Amino acid sequence: MKKRQRRTIGSLVKVPVDDFFVYAQILQETDMVFFDSKGKDNLSEIDIINLPVLFRVSANDDAIIDGRWSKVGKIEISSNFSQPVPRFIQDALNPEKYEIYLGGDIRPASKDECKNLDRCAVWAVNHIEDRIRDYYNNVPNVWVEQMSFK
Repeated sequence: MKKRQRRTIGSLVKVPVDDFFVYAQILQETDMVFFDSKGKDNLSEIDIINLPVLFRVSANDDAIIDGRWSKVGKIEISSNFSQPVPRFIQDALNPEKYEIYLGGDIRPASKDECKNLDRCAVWAVNHIEDRIRDYYNNVPNVWVEQMSFK
């Protein structure tokens, strides 16, 4: 049985995918950064946070709380990840209406302001694991495509 855990800012977690795992760090709000760390070997906290970044998303914390993604350490969040990042919101009923979400605030925005931003969404655990799997299999990810700027 997996051990229940709390979502703790700065904690490092091991994310199992198929027969390998990657590491991630829990950030402020609901954000997590996932590192390009495909492997089977355990790494030190310093080694983990110095790895290249796969992606940063807002993530559902179910896998942390239920122990599916096990905590393996805790380290200070780097200045690169200490601030929230802007994300766009596109109105479902009026697709020409855009907003930007940043750190709990929402403001109107132009389409051009949103072009290079990620969509504001909280990713489900299985979608994150699919995204990691697809990245390493070098195939497009349906969830990234679905949430891309249109």
